[in-house]
Amino acid sequence: MIVRRLNPRCRHFSDSENYSILWAAEGLKSITLDTKTIPSCANSIVFITPGRVVGLEPENGCVKGWILSFCKHFFWEQQLSQLNIRNVELFSSLGEVPQIFLSPKIGLRINGIAEMIHELIGSGIPNKELGISSLLKTLLVYCDSRCNIRPAAHSNSHEVRLVSRFKELVSGHFLEKHRVSDYAAMMHISPKYLNQLVKRVMGVTAKSVIQEQLLMQACRDLKFGGESIKEIAVKLGFSEADHFSHFFKKEVGCAPSHYRMN
Repeated sequence: MIVRRLNPRCRHFSDSENYSILWAAEGLKSITLDTKTIPSCANSIVFITPGRVVGLEPENGCVKGWILSFCKHFFWEQQLSQLNIRNVELFSSLGEVPQIFLSPKIGLRINGIAEMIHELIGSGIPNKELGISSLLKTLLVYCDSRCNIRPAAHSNSHEVRLVSRFKELVSGHFLEKHRVSDYAAMMHISPKYLNQLVKRVMGVTAKSVIQEQLLMQACRDLKFGGESIKEIAVKLGFSEADHFSHFFKKEVGCAPSHYRMN
């Protein structure tokens, strides 16, 4: 687990392995996840799933807050089966940003939890992992109670598990498989049924989930990689760089070269 204070000099970061809880106490004007920008107010929490490109826009020189990052394994081994936030990676897709707004009093408590986790990580206390786990679980339970992400009321646990499986498959194969039918075949169901499931649970099409993964990877490569746009296009499975540029501009509203420079 990694705990670090917000730094006004850190404008962009991305972590493909860890979940992150970003608590902005004050000083942030906005937060951008991939291509979606949301205003940031004092004492707000944004739950960031792995792979997102995060952009921070300071309002002034004084930025206060924390970023708590922890691996997928640590998250899934917690006993959180009753919490909606356990499915946050499923419901944070396509413009949905798990965001929580706190009162100043609760903000101070969150700061205290972050301080304690930071102190434990740097200490030599025996069994400190138990304390860290307990503190993080407390924070996750609190986040769940105020998180704006909720499953569709009409979806059931079986449907949620199937759609979660679909998203796992997309995460592992989106570079070479761009068609809904590819994933339906892997799940031994029809493309029509798969699309109906995704639409019912997430409110979006199965195709848009695949495109989201492509877009996330494109944003990471453009911001943090040294590959040319043509090389990125090939990596993402586009037959021509022009096809990739058209896709990116349609989804983001600007050319890949413009996104890379800003």
